[in-house]
Amino acid sequence: MNRGLEMQNTAELFDEHSTVQEALDNFAVLIDDVDFADMLSLMGIGKFQFLLRKQMRVELKGLYMALWHLALARSFPDRADEMFNIFLERYLSAHGGKIGIQTVERAKQYRAMLLPSGDGNFIDVARHLASFLIKDQQDTRALTLKLALNIRNAYRFIFDRLI
Repeated sequence: MNRGLEMQNTAELFDEHSTVQEALDNFAVLIDDVDFADMLSLMGIGKFQFLLRKQMRVELKGLYMALWHLALARSFPDRADEMFNIFLERYLSAHGGKIGIQTVERAKQYRAMLLPSGDGNFIDVARHLASFLIKDQQDTRALTLKLALNIRNAYRFIFDRLI
């Protein structure tokens, strides 16, 4: 009887491990293939705004990583932080250099920014992104709302492809 329980626990651990590994692998592919063209266009960042495009790609990749952490927290509440940290270490190993370091740093910052409201409200993050573009507070409301909706859609996209 003990042997049967041991085998069941081992099978559950193996299944959980393979599910965790699949989530890590899926997101690694997703983040490397994501195209931010629609988001950049929404933000009014043109093709010839090279420096701003480069900066926003780092911001958006970091944000997507933080959104992935939110999705993990729903599906793997006990393992989300561990999985997020493993992913960041692997990402940094595969994408070394200044941009990789900046992206991982932004991911941690966006994760902290998202923690208070979770997946219930993306306005603060959208406001932060809008601050890169518009300096006049009166002009930010429409862009902030559009960005918040786009961020919610990105979150759903990530969540749906978690495993």
